[in-house]
Amino acid sequence: MKTTKLKIGFYGITGCAGCQLSFIFNEDELLSLIDLIDLRAFPFIKEFNLEEKFDYVFIEGLVANKNDLKTLKKLREKADKLVALGACAHTGCVPAYRNFTLKENYKHLLYMKRTEIQDVKPTPVDTHVNVDYTIPGCPPDKNEIMNFIKDIVKGKEPKINNNPVCVECRRNNNVCLLDVGKPCLGPITRGGCNSVCTNGKFECWGCRGLTDDADIKLLVKLLKEKGFSEKIIKQRMRSFVGLKLPNLEKIMNE
Repeated sequence: MKTTKLKIGFYGITGCAGCQLSFIFNEDELLSLIDLIDLRAFPFIKEFNLEEKFDYVFIEGLVANKNDLKTLKKLREKADKLVALGACAHTGCVPAYRNFTLKENYKHLLYMKRTEIQDVKPTPVDTHVNVDYTIPGCPPDKNEIMNFIKDIVKGKEPKINNNPVCVECRRNNNVCLLDVGKPCLGPITRGGCNSVCTNGKFECWGCRGLTDDADIKLLVKLLKEKGFSEKIIKQRMRSFVGLKLPNLEKIMNE
């Protein structure tokens, strides 16, 4: 009995396209998946059509201009399920840090004349539309994207990793970077990256977003006890997940 393939589309709004490239770079498995899914849209590979209906739409990037918002809302209407792909779509990532700096620092970069690309407040996609699933990371791990697609093809609910990066750090026998004087966000950051940064002794900056049970207050207290200034703590925590920490200022003052 022939089954209908899932109609899937990949789209990008404001972003660097690195998340989509993670998928392309998995070339061998990508070719095998073509027999299992109906890939209807993908930048660099296949023309896209905003009028088409999809089972799943993977959206990379954040809303940073009026055209982004228009595209995102159109895709949400056309998709049964919408997947936020990567840190920009998930948390706003580094581009959203603009919300925490003075306009004079970036005003010269803004587009003023063309209406469709006029600036709006940079925000993740879930600020504007309902998101069914998230594949985090900057960029997401290519195997994580592939496993997600394999799960939905099989009709399985995709697994969401909610362990902190610390779990993978311990599994990889890494020295805790907090113990050697580095402001690591591993305790509050969602794992699934195999602690790739801390394996190389580079502290976690939180690109995969917060775990569901992230104890921000406790980590702030710990970082202060380690001698880090409030300025350093705020800058680090706002670099990737600032918009997901609306109470950070209050926590810092407690």
